[in-house]
Amino acid sequence: MINSEDDFIPKLKSLIEANIDDSTFSVDTICAELGISRSQLHRIVKEQSNVSITLYVRKVRLEKAKYLLANTALRISEVADRVGINHPQNFSKYFITEFAISPTEYRRLHQALPAEAKFPVPQANPEPPVSLPPPLTTDQAPLILPGKRTAIFPKNINRWTLYGVLLLGILLILSIYLRTYILPATRPVDSIQNSLAVLPLINIGPPNTNPVCEGLMDDIHTGVSLIPHLRVTARSSSDQYRSTQKSIWQISEDLQVANILRGKMLKIGEQIQMKIELINAKENRPIWTKIYTVAYRDMFQLTEQVTQDVARELGLENNRIAPEKLTLARTRNIVAYNNFLQGRQLVITRNKDKVLEGMAKIDQALALDSTFAEAQAFKGLAYSLLANSNYIANPAKAYELAQQHALKAIHFSPTNSTAYGVLGTIYADTYQWKAAEASFLIALQHNPNDAQINYWYSLLLRSTGRLDEAIRYSTKAVALDPLYPVILTGHAVNYVYANRYDLAQASLNSGRALFGDLFIFHVGHGYFYLAKENYQAASTSFSHGLTLNPQYTVIIPTLMYCEAKRGNRAKAVAYLRTLTAKTPRTYYDKAVVFAGLSQKDSCLYYLKTAADRGYIYKDMKVVPLFRDYRTEPVFQAILRQYRLPANP
Repeated sequence: MINSEDDFIPKLKSLIEANIDDSTFSVDTICAELGISRSQLHRIVKEQSNVSITLYVRKVRLEKAKYLLANTALRISEVADRVGINHPQNFSKYFITEFAISPTEYRRLHQALPAEAKFPVPQANPEPPVSLPPPLTTDQAPLILPGKRTAIFPKNINRWTLYGVLLLGILLILSIYLRTYILPATRPVDSIQNSLAVLPLINIGPPNTNPVCEGLMDDIHTGVSLIPHLRVTARSSSDQYRSTQKSIWQISEDLQVANILRGKMLKIGEQIQMKIELINAKENRPIWTKIYTVAYRDMFQLTEQVTQDVARELGLENNRIAPEKLTLARTRNIVAYNNFLQGRQLVITRNKDKVLEGMAKIDQALALDSTFAEAQAFKGLAYSLLANSNYIANPAKAYELAQQHALKAIHFSPTNSTAYGVLGTIYADTYQWKAAEASFLIALQHNPNDAQINYWYSLLLRSTGRLDEAIRYSTKAVALDPLYPVILTGHAVNYVYANRYDLAQASLNSGRALFGDLFIFHVGHGYFYLAKENYQAASTSFSHGLTLNPQYTVIIPTLMYCEAKRGNRAKAVAYLRTLTAKTPRTYYDKAVVFAGLSQKDSCLYYLKTAADRGYIYKDMKVVPLFRDYRTEPVFQAILRQYRLPANP
């Protein structure tokens, strides 16, 4: 007999667990054991758990199954029996419905490493406070500097959901496994052999069928990108040839690919006809041509067939792709897909207004299909960009929302590479280097041809000082997406930080004609000139970039560093006077300007103050701004505090 509804659910759960292996355990048994009517049972369970009694019993069984899968060697069918579900097919279906992952995949993820490694790794103790001499001021204008400081270890920016904490734990303990077994398989390959560009489909039907054509085009690109050992140029680059007059040979030279896939589409009533042609670009000859005809409602089913046909014609037919990889991330709603495609293009510009406009488009897609995994992932990316670029007043909240959308994407599609990539950027931005690396490697395991993720991973490698590896991955990213300005610029900056200036200059020169009117390109030039100590040219480049994108205010302290270095100290000091906010980022900005003024003690003071309050610049270890201070004890202490390898 239940005396209080408050203690009902714990007693109900204990009863179910005591009978967990009894498949005949029923609602009538519960009512008899607990002395409650069926109607009362249904009411209380619904009110307290928001599910029916049948689903609640199943939920308890499945939670037990998760434990058995992760901690025993029982076969799947044996686990199903142990939790009272007689039919393995039903068990798998229920498990996927509840946890968005199959029992087999769940076991594989949880048994890759020994059981004792399956818990989140606790953070190390913070670096003890470092004594500094009184900060110096400039000789032009004394500045009031903060007095007492408290050493505070960097706090997590995110408010972790339970799901997020569990995922972080899994990512941390998978990092060793992935570095051992997955990293070698995802290392960049520089050869253009087995490379392909997918040109935009030509719609020969009426304009109102353009969204259908776009959706089909994107799905085909996604499909062939998943073919192992085939390098596929990213859409952001291949889309540049939508209305081109260039020849196949010229396009292949621009994109550095050996093969071109192109086609035409016609929608007539409820039928779609599509002609696809695979071309050997070097010889400008067709390798294979095929006409497909399907019902409009089945249009996305074309993707698997086209993908397998392309793999066969390129001699890669043994590298089959699991069909679920092609279906989980997409939507069946063509209008939602079209809104997403428009939103995605806006988000990747990194311009604040366009990112916000892109988010609105993605919201329209999610309003039509909230389970659209790739849209959820890009919504997370948009929030991450707003936080990273200092476009939003509350970066912590933006990172929290970014994580929530990435986790939703993974819930709907456990193999969604974009979502894992977004998590990687969040963890990197919050200095969780191991979790970031594990996230990127999982993303690359699911889609090694993703240019964006290869690039993001190169940035993580750069931040942690592994510059040769960073260059390898950014090289692959450029090969996959040669016409994306952010990737090309970041690749050049990787060369700059590695002191490979000739290659940096060549990389920047290659993009001048295409990207000369984009702010990020001029910012890249600024870092090149800064590293070369040509501060006049660096200042000009940073100023030009700021003119093209006035919202990119994070570059102003670096601009003031260059102004101070080239002799315009008064301008730098005047800017210092405007930095009155007592925030970690403001302290870092002061450190940058003091570095330009060659005030070492003040620079290190503010670097440590910012670090103790939770902020460092991710590339602090390698950025040339602090080149002269890298061996200083305070600088080394900050690196240790944030678990970055010490500089030699």
